[in-house]
Amino acid sequence: MLKMMILRGTAWLLLGRFVSQAIGLVSTLVAARLLVPADFGLVAVAMSVFMIAGAVVELPVAAALVQLKTVTDRDFNTAWTLNILRGVIVTVLMLAAAWPVAAVFGDPRLVALISAMASYPFLLGFRNSRFEMYIRNMDFKWEAMIEIGTKVASFAVMFWVALATGSYWALPLGLIASGVIALVMSFALCPQIPGLSLSEFRKFFGFSVWLGLAQIADSLREATTSLFIGKLLGNAALGTYAVGIQFADRMELFLYAPMERTMFAAFSSIQDDLHRVRAAYLSSLHASFAISLPICVGIGLLAKEIVAITLGPEWASAALVLAFAAPITAIYLLGAISVSIATALGRTRSVFFLKAVSACLYIPVMVVGALQFGMIGVLWAGVFGAIVWCGLSFRLMAKVIHVSMVRQVAIVGRSLAAALVMSGAVTWARSSLFDGPVQGITELMVQAGVLSSLGAVVYLAAHAGLWIAANRPQGIERQVSDRFAALSPA
Repeated sequence: MLKMMILRGTAWLLLGRFVSQAIGLVSTLVAARLLVPADFGLVAVAMSVFMIAGAVVELPVAAALVQLKTVTDRDFNTAWTLNILRGVIVTVLMLAAAWPVAAVFGDPRLVALISAMASYPFLLGFRNSRFEMYIRNMDFKWEAMIEIGTKVASFAVMFWVALATGSYWALPLGLIASGVIALVMSFALCPQIPGLSLSEFRKFFGFSVWLGLAQIADSLREATTSLFIGKLLGNAALGTYAVGIQFADRMELFLYAPMERTMFAAFSSIQDDLHRVRAAYLSSLHASFAISLPICVGIGLLAKEIVAITLGPEWASAALVLAFAAPITAIYLLGAISVSIATALGRTRSVFFLKAVSACLYIPVMVVGALQFGMIGVLWAGVFGAIVWCGLSFRLMAKVIHVSMVRQVAIVGRSLAAALVMSGAVTWARSSLFDGPVQGITELMVQAGVLSSLGAVVYLAAHAGLWIAANRPQGIERQVSDRFAALSPA
């Protein structure tokens, strides 16, 4: 029953995520064609201010509403009140930071830009807390509808402003439009207005404070990288970095976020049965990596073709960012499952320490890399950070649900080995078959099609071969094999 609820919920979120991320990808591509890298860099600086201000008062009460074994009207009222207070505080912090940040970067345009974007957290603060009841009941179709609705509104506003004015204001105005729609739809789909109350503050603070601190670590990590690139390498470099990272972020949002939402709700419902949690973790770890790794690595291998086809030659430097960021995304997904389980089990303090240690190890390496080697130093620091993050997350699961790190590494070993074989085959094919200069979009598309097809075939063959060599253990290969056997005529 639980498995079917997870599959059904994931299916709805995948549908919503596929549509919304497709719209988001088109939005990024259109904006990249209508704007220039420096525009993206300018907005990325403002977004970094939003991330830092939001992290300072982060209190993820929505997660607490889902994790609580029972929830009352007073819980919903307290959650709504806390979100409103947080939205107001973040807005004030952003308004206060607008002028100093503009002075540091020497760009007065940031004052108006940051001030306008301060309305976004204010709007989100008023979202209906009762909407989380759908998540508690593992009914995710309405969340999918909100996600699609916000992306449609954001794209419509962004496209109209960019086409009419060619201004960087298209990006923040699209973001603000998404906040308006998210607020309106949360009440339209759940027309019950919570009250203002802080009666259950202690309950939410006890659960959420550590998650809030963990979000601070995440936000500081990302914002520090963006601000450092912008200050050291300039807005144009930051713009290409931001666009390359956006491709990777969309992969993460599509590949993992739907599963994370359903897994968190599911793990919360079985938090008292450690054996079931352990089995579900290992199964999720194996299946998600087997699916996400070849996609992420494949996109990294084809980064040059993807950027040239979708963005054009002026964004060529974004290909290097994507080549690093895409495979790194798959590594981060491994640790994200650990965070979902630890949160569902109420081990939020452990989640904070995981993210804090990871950020503290990454940021100095990133700073040194940027100072010594520029953009390539930042990207290699990202590789280092991903490996550290994955190792720490495996160690967390060894402590929380008593699964050895060796077993966790072993369960993803076949996928990792198959991806390495795929990478070798695609690299060899590129140098052997496409070693000359490529002319035109058609040739680029043919080249990308050939290389991606080869990579897919090699990955599947290598994965199957390793599974057979291991005497066909339980796993995603067995599930696929059994499904084909059931479909085959007797």
